Amino acid sequence: MKKLITFATAASLLLGSMGVTAYGAAFVDIDTVTWSGFKPFLNQAAELGLMSGYEENGKRYCKPRNNVTYCETVQLMYSIMKAYSKQDVNDATVTKWKPVISAYNIPEWAYKATAYGLENSILTTAELNKLQDGTKYANREDVGVIFGKALDTVNGYDIKSGVTLVYDDASQVSAAAVPYLELLYRANLMVGDSDNKFNPKNNITRAEMAVLSVKSYNKLVENKTDSSESKTASTATGTVTSSMVMQNGDLFITLSTSNGTNLSLFGTKGDVTAKYDGSKISFADIGTGDTVKVTYEGQYMSAIEVTNSKKGINKTTEKTFELVDVSDSKVTVKDGSSETKYYLDDDVEVKLDGKKSTISKLQKALEDANYDVTLTLDQEEYVLEIVASMNENNPTNGLVTDVDDDKITIKAGSKEYTYTLADDVEIEYDGKSMTFSKFEKNYDEYSYMVSLKLDKNNEVDEIIIESMEDEYNGTLTFLNSNRIEFEAGGDTYEYDLADDVTVKVDGKKSTVSALRESYRDGKGYVVSVDVDRNDEVTEIIATSKYAGNSTGELSELDKDELTIVSDDTKYTYDLADDVDVTINGKSKDLEDLMDYVKNYTFTVKLSFDSKGDVCEIEATLAEAKDGYLRDLVEDAKTITVTAAGMNLKLDLASSVKVTLDGDEVTLTKLNSELDYVYGDSRIYVELTYNSSGAVKEVTAFWEDYYGELVEVDTKNDEVTVKIGSKKETFEIGSKAEFVYKLASTVDEDDYKKNLKYDDDLDGLQDFLDDCDDAKDDCMAALTKDSKGKIVRIRAIAE
Repeated sequence: MKKLITFATAASLLLGSMGVTAYGAAFVDIDTVTWSGFKPFLNQAAELGLMSGYEENGKRYCKPRNNVTYCETVQLMYSIMKAYSKQDVNDATVTKWKPVISAYNIPEWAYKATAYGLENSILTTAELNKLQDGTKYANREDVGVIFGKALDTVNGYDIKSGVTLVYDDASQVSAAAVPYLELLYRANLMVGDSDNKFNPKNNITRAEMAVLSVKSYNKLVENKTDSSESKTASTATGTVTSSMVMQNGDLFITLSTSNGTNLSLFGTKGDVTAKYDGSKISFADIGTGDTVKVTYEGQYMSAIEVTNSKKGINKTTEKTFELVDVSDSKVTVKDGSSETKYYLDDDVEVKLDGKKSTISKLQKALEDANYDVTLTLDQEEYVLEIVASMNENNPTNGLVTDVDDDKITIKAGSKEYTYTLADDVEIEYDGKSMTFSKFEKNYDEYSYMVSLKLDKNNEVDEIIIESMEDEYNGTLTFLNSNRIEFEAGGDTYEYDLADDVTVKVDGKKSTVSALRESYRDGKGYVVSVDVDRNDEVTEIIATSKYAGNSTGELSELDKDELTIVSDDTKYTYDLADDVDVTINGKSKDLEDLMDYVKNYTFTVKLSFDSKGDVCEIEATLAEAKDGYLRDLVEDAKTITVTAAGMNLKLDLASSVKVTLDGDEVTLTKLNSELDYVYGDSRIYVELTYNSSGAVKEVTAFWEDYYGELVEVDTKNDEVTVKIGSKKETFEIGSKAEFVYKLASTVDEDDYKKNLKYDDDLDGLQDFLDDCDDAKDDCMAALTKDSKGKIVRIRAIAE
């Protein structure tokens, strides 16, 4: 069992031969550092008593460019371990190793540290030549190995096999050192330079050791707690005297507090949220001279809030959505039941599945999977950062298209989805286990249709093969009254039909002729056959392609593809060149359904051709967000609206809120208003549903005129609308309400961001101009008051 101890990488107590000097005075050569970021660490190391300086002519020097020896490195590692565990190496251990140590002429002051290293397998006797005479300088790789081995003795820190390093010069690191350097990187204790290089063969400098020492000591020693020595959080308010975002993204600040003390604190990236005026800000927004309030334990902050910014801070907000599309200039997201576009800042940052990425890589990833994004927005709602992660509801059923040792890719609809395999993944077919090697070898030839099971880490721990192609299972290619043919594994199989052959299609009893006609109409089928001893087919079980994922709620639709949602999972399919569409049993054009889907909810059943493309859509109107009131039956608790070109009867909730032209009314009152509907006048309603799908709120408006918006006269407060073949001009009331809507067939990019037009005639003119520029029809529904003035305009781009 590992000892519960900790160590500090590049242990840092840069001990000289004179030992540690605590709370040293300011270094006169501090400005000779090669990187200004070293300065706070050098000073902090002195304040903590971790680093000795050099006294020369009454002045103190840090000599940041000087190198560190192997003996000093081992002594530093041992000093940190001892400081944490509060246990010294015993005399018996030193006596045990003394003959070996003395044989290498290692300085006597390093005996205890060397004996500790040998006893705990941190050092080997073969490495003692590096400590000989105590004068050889240590390179960065060797320092990392020494402290990596020490860290490996600590509970919760383990080296891993098969790991790689992320540094650009990783090829220069010896294979034996990789696991230990990866452990230090993972623990955020030893990282590369600003060029992402580790520089393994370079001698480590005192400045580099200072950075590592302060981070390590503060993290591992100062924050050590147990039941007898617990720490409580403290708060402080003060002025920032220095602030630096380190290479790994952590924050380091020095603070002059209101009670006259000085603090040096760290904020770990991802663990600490910085805020200003209630909004999240980046560490880089915090500057010298800012007034801050911090909560901290030891040397680490748990929260920091800027109460006064010297240079000013642009507040940001974070919003999380389902990603729809992304381009070089904007991102489109699913915002509730509608889509919203946000425009990108010139310096937008992108993270994809936890790693720094680019817009082009995110675009490519979106082609093969669904993603959620968290957007960081500035005050003008420009996107400063996109953090994208794969949607947890991606399909887990589909055709296997690729397999390797740690990944599997399946095709569901027209998209492919790649998942990570768990180390102990299990594979099952027909109730029996299959080896991974066999699965990997045969998946392409036998076209495995699989169902994946994911563990809590979203890794595949079980693969169930639902079907595969073989001599009795394949894709139908020919059928008549006497013979059937299908393809499987690249081969074609042909069988004669028995006289009494039975047929099932999608689980229902059918006939050979019905299956043949459906196949000839372009639908694709996977078939499974049973044969008798004469190799004649006695049973055909036909399943429509993708039948398992062919029903659901229509989510998105354009002329090339559609997306449905089934059991909270999205499936996207390509459309055939000619698609038959019905809505509630009535034949419609694809364009009709495209126009309706934005404002109405449809459940659909899909049929597929032999290529797997959708060739038939049976749509049922499930609910409407708006429409025209046609009937209302209070006793039966139903409301009927005209929407999507048809009448839809909907259930009313037990309690319904009703407003008419802004005034709250009863259902009885709204029902009585139907008696006054005549000519062009109609009652337009917007509906809200409860969790059971019943209408719980009806927002109604009289609309007296409907036609094409022709002209907006901002000078005379008038609009001209073409109703039928006649143009009519209407006076607009001073408190008129303006509502803007887009039909799904128009390109939203042609309109202003989020349709935020001004709530006056100038905004309506802008909307009309955008309609004209896009060559769309701009329609207007008008509501008048008792004096004939227009008090509400609903403008629609079609």
